[in-house]
Amino acid sequence: MNCITNRQAGKGKVLPRLFNLTMLLFFFSWQITQAQETNPRLSINIPATTLDVALRLLEQQSKVTFSYENTRVRSITIKARHFTDASLETILKEILEDTKMTFLRKNGNILIVPRPKQPGTLSGYVEDQASGERLIGVSLAVPEFQAGTTSNNFGFFSITLPADSIRIRLSYMGYQRVDTMIELKNDTRLNFKLVPDNRLLDVVTVRASREERIQESSQMSMINLPASQIAAMPRFFGEADLLKTLQLLPGVKQGTEGTSALLVRGGTPDQNLILLDGAPLYNPSHLLGIFSTFNTSALKDVTLYKGAFPARYGGRLSSVVDVSTKDGDMRELHGDFTIGLLASQITVEGPIKKDKTSFIVSGRRTYTDLVARPFIKGSFDREVDKFIMYFYDVNAKVQHVISDKDRLFFSLYHGRDKMRVSEKLEVKEPDNYRSESDLLIQWGNTTSTVRWNHIFSKNLFANTMLLGSRYEFKTRTFNENLYQGEMIADKLQLNSGIQDYGAKIDFDYRPRPAHTIRMGTSYMFRLFTPGTIRQSQTANGAVIVDSTSDNQRIKGSEIDLYAEDDWTIHKKFKLNAGLHWSGFLVQGRFYNSLQPRLSMRYLLPGDWGLKASYSRMTQYIHLLANNSVTLPTDLWVPATKRILPQQSDQYAIGIARNVFRNKFELSVEGYYKRMQNVIEYKEGADYITSSRNESWQDQVTNGVGEAYGLEVLLQKKTGRFTGWMAYTLAWSYRTLPEVNFGKKFPYKYDRRHDLHLVGMYKLRKNIELTGVWTYQSAQPYTVPLAEYEVVRDPVRYPGWYGTNADVEYINGRNNVRIAAYHRLDLGVNFIRQKRNGNVRTWNISVLNAYNKKNAFYYLLNRYRADQTEATLTGTTLLPIMPSFSYNLKF
Repeated sequence: MNCITNRQAGKGKVLPRLFNLTMLLFFFSWQITQAQETNPRLSINIPATTLDVALRLLEQQSKVTFSYENTRVRSITIKARHFTDASLETILKEILEDTKMTFLRKNGNILIVPRPKQPGTLSGYVEDQASGERLIGVSLAVPEFQAGTTSNNFGFFSITLPADSIRIRLSYMGYQRVDTMIELKNDTRLNFKLVPDNRLLDVVTVRASREERIQESSQMSMINLPASQIAAMPRFFGEADLLKTLQLLPGVKQGTEGTSALLVRGGTPDQNLILLDGAPLYNPSHLLGIFSTFNTSALKDVTLYKGAFPARYGGRLSSVVDVSTKDGDMRELHGDFTIGLLASQITVEGPIKKDKTSFIVSGRRTYTDLVARPFIKGSFDREVDKFIMYFYDVNAKVQHVISDKDRLFFSLYHGRDKMRVSEKLEVKEPDNYRSESDLLIQWGNTTSTVRWNHIFSKNLFANTMLLGSRYEFKTRTFNENLYQGEMIADKLQLNSGIQDYGAKIDFDYRPRPAHTIRMGTSYMFRLFTPGTIRQSQTANGAVIVDSTSDNQRIKGSEIDLYAEDDWTIHKKFKLNAGLHWSGFLVQGRFYNSLQPRLSMRYLLPGDWGLKASYSRMTQYIHLLANNSVTLPTDLWVPATKRILPQQSDQYAIGIARNVFRNKFELSVEGYYKRMQNVIEYKEGADYITSSRNESWQDQVTNGVGEAYGLEVLLQKKTGRFTGWMAYTLAWSYRTLPEVNFGKKFPYKYDRRHDLHLVGMYKLRKNIELTGVWTYQSAQPYTVPLAEYEVVRDPVRYPGWYGTNADVEYINGRNNVRIAAYHRLDLGVNFIRQKRNGNVRTWNISVLNAYNKKNAFYYLLNRYRADQTEATLTGTTLLPIMPSFSYNLKF
């Protein structure tokens, strides 16, 4: 029974298989037959006629049905042709060859359809209609194809689409929107000229600079800041300040009250790459860090990258601040000047030859010494013989149009600070005592670039640049004391600085809207002067000490190569991928680094943009600093045989979306950054090492940095009320072998919470109110637990050196947190447009409106034998401080 049952089961399986095989053979036979029926071989004479007549003749003889729109084919004429034993497909190819039609097979029918349109490219520049200024980041959208692009850093754009005409929409902050039809040929060159929106004054206008919604961009950790937004902020002594405005953004902290240092995502001031028209700027501050080096009247566009760095940037770990200055008006001569409490500036721009060559010159100078001199003389015990404290800076640029494809630019920045204080004290009775001192400090930056823009083709743009940058610091102190006939004199001189000379070329290739490809290379020669110190001491004319510590100049050469592609893989998925390679040759050693960059966006349900990024960065320079104030005494030094380059890996993930009917932009980002080979002074060390005949490399140690946090930005860019809310939750730590006993400690810039509320309200057409409230939780501070009295060796330290000293006992670096920081700044702009076209603006600002006593620094009261506690005394630099400025645009 079992055998019979198995045979029957086998027969039951074989029969269905035979049936399936038969049906499969039948299906293939039917397909072959159908193919033969729709592509039969014919012998036919087709006369010179219209295409619709020829198609009807083919239908009659081939018995194959053609589908087509009669209105498209009846006006097309074809030549007479004779075919012998030719396939229908061959016949159709020949008769349609010289027409705009082609054929497709679908469901056994042949469709006669228009040929796919050949891609056409629209390229050119976007510029201001009135001045000819090239505009950066203009949105060019083609809604029909759901495609678009933006103008690059030089105003160039290129977009390729399969169409013979397109409707394109251009939008940009402060300009009227353009919506127009363009006939698109294979290569169409067109420069768009945008008209300023005269209904709004640019000083009080803050609108979205790009129409692309925040969730659609692959870029994250980037913020664009128009110059008009900087000008609208409350002003410090009447001066609008770029770096202080950047400090109001999430992930960016200030070092100390009132200073302009940028501390980005747990980084240090030296880890910011600050570019001025493409040239690096090393100390971007004036007046001991109170003002920045940027004259707002000369600025055109500012972009801050905190992470997700495009591959075209390199050389720093924490941020890139890319600053572009105005190119100069090509058509009319005009300018503006500003008078404030501590500084004045004037800017003039216009054509040298109309529509061919233009210029812009902007200069600024403070008169701090004139205002402060009466107060300074009254606050010193000694007689102040000289008091000088001022800065000045000059921006200049010339652009020249060589041809439609070529433009040449030359830009220059030069800035200097000078501070000098000379004092005298003389007491004739009873000791015949006389004392004189003189302190001189000078520092400044100089940058220059020569830039050539060239359009190679409809899709390929190039920028070639020669550049130079120089930062130098000089100080000199002199003290002379006469006491009971004995004269002792001391002198100290210190010189330091850094110089860059280099060349760079960048290519911008845009083959399709889905691809924007950038590539380039650069070379930089650097010359470091870590610090030359000359110290001397004389007693009654005899030399006691005469020493020189010459930290010799160090030469370094850096080369960079990069390539990146911003690629729309799918409507929901966009990717920016790139690779940056750099090499650094110093003291016979060659360092090199391969740095991948990746940033991506995926559209989630609900139109939320999910973004993620990874960046590796390498930095071949270091800044030696003792505090959180960016001072000119900080030394720029290179990686050497002994000191390794800094390196970081940063990961970020976030979500972004336009919310509340696209009136607000919301972005939330979390990041983690690990830094290798960051350096610090060893415990008790500083840069003046001449007494021990040691170089700066003997005074530092390197280790690991770690930073992570969460950033939230809610920004409103349109309407009468604009502004943003920025919140940062952050941690920052360092671990260095010879600091804090090698244990992990919170870094000096570590603050847990930062909150900034910024609002600008257009009360009337000519009145704008601004307000900024800032809260920062307490930052770390090092307080010794005790002090011990010691007596120095009288043999080693003879004479007046043989005094007692105190040694502090510290159980850990940054072991306490003192007080939170908060402040309210208010401002109002009164704007009036006169009949002659001039625009007058009065700005009244009140900093620290409710007079919060935020400490600039703390002094520790000495411990006493009968006390177990010490107290800190804070010194306030900025109490409530009103200011005003007057600006006239002519």
